[in-house]
Amino acid sequence: MTDAPAEKVAFGGHIYTLDHYGFLDPPEQWNEAFAEGMARTLGIEGGLSARHWEIVHYLRHKFLDESTVPVLVEAAADNRMRLSELKRLFPTGYHRGACKIAGINQRFMFETNYWLTYETAPPPKPRFELDPMGFLKSADAWDEDFAELALAQLEPPLALTERHWQVIRYLRDFYGENHTIPTIYQTCSACDLDLDELRTLFPAGYRRCACRAAGLPFHG
Repeated sequence: MTDAPAEKVAFGGHIYTLDHYGFLDPPEQWNEAFAEGMARTLGIEGGLSARHWEIVHYLRHKFLDESTVPVLVEAAADNRMRLSELKRLFPTGYHRGACKIAGINQRFMFETNYWLTYETAPPPKPRFELDPMGFLKSADAWDEDFAELALAQLEPPLALTERHWQVIRYLRDFYGENHTIPTIYQTCSACDLDLDELRTLFPAGYRRCACRAAGLPFHG
């Protein structure tokens, strides 16, 4: 990736240097005048709302204090937002909108996790064939993206932890071997969970949340 600046922009009487991709670089230049100016440039009419600033300050905290940038699903979950709301707030995208306004430069995102530089997380329906209940028509069509997207659409959205994946992988393995869905008690036992812990992980329900995320049918 090139380090050469592409251009300079002026917002609120300040001049800012952008990288080759139009992101603030160096990021130390950031201030709220930059955020407001860049928001206007990206088509956010009327300035940044309190909900916009919630995301911007969240990203600034993650960037400055934790030296990371959360992926889209995690950012939505941490801020109790549906992906559709986040997309409405930042119509040019999470990476090319929210992260750009927050002053996070492209080079940092690429070096931290280059997948951050791709605008991902389309809704699952166009990509996956679903039944009327929103379950995969074929368990064989499942992949990890479906699990993440299915849980990201909940209210509030869920960001998957390793504990979630433990349950999902068990469900996948059991169904693959037995062609049936394990009972909730079998799943709790196999994953060393009690019922309350499982409900905390999958608050929308065992079948409608855990089994759906694992790509299993509603009945089976």
